[in-house]
Amino acid sequence: MRKIWTVAWLHLKELFKSPGALVMMFILPGLFSWIFGGIAIESEQNKPIVDVVINEEGQSEEIFNLLKKNEHYQWNKVTLKQAKANVEDQDTVAAVVIPADIQQRIIEKQPLFNVFLRSKTEDYLALEPHLQGTANMIVRSYQKVEEADSAAFSDILEAVAMSKGVNIEKQTIQKDENNLVDINLMFVGFAIMFMMFGLSGAASTILDERIGGTWGRLMVTPANKLQISLGYLIAYFLMGWIQFAVLMAAMNILFDTHWGNLAYMIPFASLVILCVVGFGLMIAGIVKTKQQAGAIGAVLIVSTCMLGGVYWSIDLVPEFMQKISLAVPQSWAMSGFKEIISGSLHFDTLLKDTLVLLGFTAGFFLIAIRGITYK
Repeated sequence: MRKIWTVAWLHLKELFKSPGALVMMFILPGLFSWIFGGIAIESEQNKPIVDVVINEEGQSEEIFNLLKKNEHYQWNKVTLKQAKANVEDQDTVAAVVIPADIQQRIIEKQPLFNVFLRSKTEDYLALEPHLQGTANMIVRSYQKVEEADSAAFSDILEAVAMSKGVNIEKQTIQKDENNLVDINLMFVGFAIMFMMFGLSGAASTILDERIGGTWGRLMVTPANKLQISLGYLIAYFLMGWIQFAVLMAAMNILFDTHWGNLAYMIPFASLVILCVVGFGLMIAGIVKTKQQAGAIGAVLIVSTCMLGGVYWSIDLVPEFMQKISLAVPQSWAMSGFKEIISGSLHFDTLLKDTLVLLGFTAGFFLIAIRGITYK
C-alpha cells in the first residue's frame, strides 16, 4: 500500500505544478459558476415586468386581477404614455391595454387586449398563452351571463379572480422548497465538465511519460504493474475530489447553495469522479499522442455535456433528444445529483442512476486497460 501511495503522491504533485491544470481545475469552473450563477440568481429574484393600462370604466379592474393570477410576472398599473415609453426602452416585457368597451369587443368578436411590445422575447412567448387564456375565459364568462343578466358580468369576473383555480392534491416529489435547485445543478454541471477536461488532460500525460521514458523507469522499480496503476488511479481520483470539494465550498460561500444530504452526495459524487477518471484513461488508451487526446477529448466532452443536460435541463429538449441523452453518462450523473440536491431521494431513481454510472465506469476502464500498454 505504501508503494501505491508513493506513486499517487508523486504524480499528484506533478499535476499541481502545471499552471494550466490549476486554471482548468479551479479558476475556470469557479469563474463560470460565479458569472452564470450570479446571473441566474438575479433572474430568479427579479420577475419580468408587464405594464397594464386600465380604464376606470367597464371591468378593467376585475380583468387586471385575473391577469395578476400569473405570479411569474410583476404586473404594474401605468398610463398609456408611460407604458409605451417602457416598451421602447425595453424596461418591460410588454404593455397590455384593457379597453373600456370590453363587452362591445366581445359582441363584435374583436381582440380584447391591445398589446405593445418591441420584440417577441422568451418572456413574452411565455406570457402570450396566459393573455390568450384570460381573453378566452372572459369571452366564455360573458356568453354565460349574456342572456341572463348582463349586469352580472362584473360579478362573474370578480368571482373568478378571487378563486384559487384548480385544487390539485399531489404527493410531494421535490422536498426542497428553494427554487435554486436548478442553479445548484448548474454549478455541478460546470464542475463535471471542467473535471472531464482537467482529468482527461492529466490522464493524457501518460502518453508523454511513455515517450519520455518515465513510464519505462516506473516499470523497473520495486512497484508492480498493479501498484503503479492504482497509484495513478488514486492520484486522478483525489485530483477530481479536490476540484469538486473546492467548487462546492466556494459556491456555498458565494451563493449559500444547498447540496442535499452529504451521506448520499459524497458516495454518488465519488462514483461520478471515478467515471470521469475512467473516461480520461480511456481517451489516453485509444490515441497515440497528447495532441490527439486533447482534440478528441474536447469534441467528446462538449458534445456529451450538451446531450447530458450539463448546459441546460434535459426537460427542455425534444423527446427524441431525451432518449439520445441516455447514451451519455452525464445525463445519469445530473439525474442523480438532482435527486440528492432537491431532497426527493427516490430510491429507485437513484439506484438506477448509480447502476448505469457503474456500467459506464466499468466500460471506460475496460477500454483503458486494453489500450494502455505497460511496455
